Amino acid sequence: MAVAHTREGALDYLNKYSVNILLALVAIGVFLRVFHLFDNRSFWIDELYLNGNVIKMGFWELVTKPMDYEQKAPLGYLWASKLAVILFGKGEKALRLFSLLCGISALFFFVPVARYFLKSWAAPIAVGILALGEPFVYHSTEAKQYSAELCASVMALYFFVKFHKSLEIKSLLVWGIAGGLLVWFSYSSIFILAGLAIVVSGNLLLNKEWKNFSLKLIPFTIWLFSFSLVYFLFLRKYEDSGWLKNFFEVMYAAYMPMPPSSKKDLVWFAYTHYMMLERNLGMLTKFGDHIKNYSPLQTFFRMPFLPIIMEAVGGLILFRKSKYLFLILTTPIFLTLLASGFKFYPFYERFILFLAPLFLLLIAYGAEQTVNVLNQNISKAIAPILFILLLLPPFWNAVRFTLDPSQLYKKEYNREALLYADDRFKEGDAVYVYWNMNHAYKYYKDAYSLKYDALGRDDLRHVTASKQEYYDKIRQQLGDLRGKKRLWLIQNPDLRNNIGDYPGRTPKWYYDPNFLPARELESVISELGVTPVDSFQRPSIDVKLYELKTGN
Repeated sequence: MAVAHTREGALDYLNKYSVNILLALVAIGVFLRVFHLFDNRSFWIDELYLNGNVIKMGFWELVTKPMDYEQKAPLGYLWASKLAVILFGKGEKALRLFSLLCGISALFFFVPVARYFLKSWAAPIAVGILALGEPFVYHSTEAKQYSAELCASVMALYFFVKFHKSLEIKSLLVWGIAGGLLVWFSYSSIFILAGLAIVVSGNLLLNKEWKNFSLKLIPFTIWLFSFSLVYFLFLRKYEDSGWLKNFFEVMYAAYMPMPPSSKKDLVWFAYTHYMMLERNLGMLTKFGDHIKNYSPLQTFFRMPFLPIIMEAVGGLILFRKSKYLFLILTTPIFLTLLASGFKFYPFYERFILFLAPLFLLLIAYGAEQTVNVLNQNISKAIAPILFILLLLPPFWNAVRFTLDPSQLYKKEYNREALLYADDRFKEGDAVYVYWNMNHAYKYYKDAYSLKYDALGRDDLRHVTASKQEYYDKIRQQLGDLRGKKRLWLIQNPDLRNNIGDYPGRTPKWYYDPNFLPARELESVISELGVTPVDSFQRPSIDVKLYELKTGN
């Protein structure tokens, strides 16, 4: 008993201030999210695909009609976004408001979850990574559903902590209704809820607690009914998206090899886990734009080994100490991997952000238990070292992308490009928007009331038999420019795939690596005898202004 008392005393300085540290980290997390909301970066391509629909469709249309660009999102998220549009307008901040509220809510609800699974000094590790991590900050200010999915996972864990020992009918009904509502805001929450139901039920059955098991069926039945309704109304309509499965498989290798049968398959697990540390947990130090450009020394100082070791230690010790809690944290991960193996769900980047709280708890638990197994002299020093080293990469990244918001993930310049043309547009100008910028034009035309009505916009690649015919139709889109003095050309020189395309398949001439669509389009424009006089160029954006030949 004396040894245990000494060991706890060695960590008093962390335990004593853990509540204050938690509050400070949550406050910093809220600041980061609000700061980046008001920084108001341009929508990127996926935000444009979805929100062009949200601003033009009504509540009932969002239920009954398919959205342009084959967009899909939970009804609760769509209705919350539509309500924000009605209250605050069609701008980016309004459409990001619900994601912000979800991101902030996730922080507050994660505090009691972390304190349930972790000792007081280790809980701030998990909460701190959630507060500071770039993926969490970014998705909290993205007009997509992933912040809601993260929040739903945290809330599912919170309701578990609050109700899993309860045998009161009222509490179980509240648990059931709360969990049932989550699937209307987050499809992925079914993996968390199913994992919880499987583990709680299995534990009660193994212990032959028949009465308790029958009572727990109350919330689990409500969850099943709610998800069945969501599946019948919405999810079953998505099963024919063969191109989407192909896209994730070809472009991102987003499906778990099943069964793993080669060295390449095993590499998939290692690479996916490594990328998860960066893209889902924000636990790797960032030094530049792309990890392929990092030197060996930079790669070392990214410190991927530390969270990997802590996660392994946490999982192994938790399995030994409490198989029940181990399965609570890991079963949703295995269910998601299984769904990925059957190509029902991509195990990739933002789509698995909802699993992040589970990994954070395992990593922080590994840090806690690493200190516990060491002797008191070493543990006195190692606890603050682990605390600092685990929080240092997300803290570094947070400072970096706050001082320079352009460093934040998925920075695009669609608004700047279209407003550049709008600010300089003159009577007598023509504007040609290539099909791969139409999604941006449609949203910003409506949201910002652009002065110009664009030519082009339609994707003609699949209604033409040859390259010659395709560019003949481009010329027809340009039409008769007599009387026009200037021509704006707006395109994305890098984007070749449209929604619904099977990457690299058809038309074959368009996907020839030696063929450059942007250059070919400019060649067609040059036939008009134009003179370039102005331009706006950023990554994946190209705006050019040409003076047309007199008498054109």
